[in-house]
Amino acid sequence: MSSRSRRAMWQRVRATVRDVSACAVVCVTLLSACDNTARVPADSSSVGAGTPAANDSLRPAVGTGWETGAGPFLVLPTVDGGHDAGSLLRPDATDLTVGDLAGLPANGGGALLELFSRSGSVGESTFSIDKAPALDSGCTAWPTARLASSALAPGAGVVGGAAARGAWTAAFVKGRVNLVPLDSIEGLSSRDSSMLAANISRLASALADDTVATFRGLPFVVLRAYRGSLGEQSFVVTTLVRRINQEDNPREERLVMVIDGEKSAPATWTVGWWERAAGREDELVVSEPLLSFHLPGSTTPQLLFGRDDGEALSAATLVRQGQSWRVQWESALAGCDR
Repeated sequence: MSSRSRRAMWQRVRATVRDVSACAVVCVTLLSACDNTARVPADSSSVGAGTPAANDSLRPAVGTGWETGAGPFLVLPTVDGGHDAGSLLRPDATDLTVGDLAGLPANGGGALLELFSRSGSVGESTFSIDKAPALDSGCTAWPTARLASSALAPGAGVVGGAAARGAWTAAFVKGRVNLVPLDSIEGLSSRDSSMLAANISRLASALADDTVATFRGLPFVVLRAYRGSLGEQSFVVTTLVRRINQEDNPREERLVMVIDGEKSAPATWTVGWWERAAGREDELVVSEPLLSFHLPGSTTPQLLFGRDDGEALSAATLVRQGQSWRVQWESALAGCDR
């Protein structure tokens, strides 16, 4: 798929994906990019309990939907494999300003980054901020956060003189978010894992937007599933696939779902949000769950998703409302348009 086609695809999704509350999710791509639920009004901001301190060097613009209490930016491990660097995403950036360094201190303002995996804190690191790498005309990239020193969680270790940080999926300024651990079903017993996968597949098969005749009726396979809970709230975030194994034209459909319900009562589970995408196996990109968190003082869980196909990178957060989830914030898209 060309860069121009990929950009057009993302733009189409912004205009087509529907929210679960409308009971229709159109199966193109981009994470919820266009959910129809009530979004944060343009003249307001979502401010959680962890409001930014007065000495923040950068504050997200009002009206982006970003929880300002979560800090001035987030970092994803998409540079050099995440060993010593990551892409720094500014919540208020537009597609045209993703590489803008205005207001960003080169030394990170003396702050610490806390690195998280889906299941826990990996460690901490000071950092510096570099400009986006040089790119061809028509391409954009996020600035780079260079990890400098670390105090890693036990077991992360140091290998070959370089910090070998554990498999982190996202980083925030230290103290801004509290992790909601996501436990993989791979850690369950074979029996419990099979039961959970069966219930996930049952819900996937019952979704109303199964409109691609090529895949209709084919069984779902659960690729990944994670369980999370916060207080009395529990949820599952999962990715499923259906495949057509034609040697000359392999195709597949991927489905990402967020499911709400008590672990002990799967019959009562409901799908709070989903995204469906179909296409050639080597071109298909869907949202990847990176982290679940809540702001200090808040009992509302959020989910951070990322999209990275090697040529385009963006992220988004979902927030729970009752038994459904809606898109709270969506970042700009960095990539090529030619």
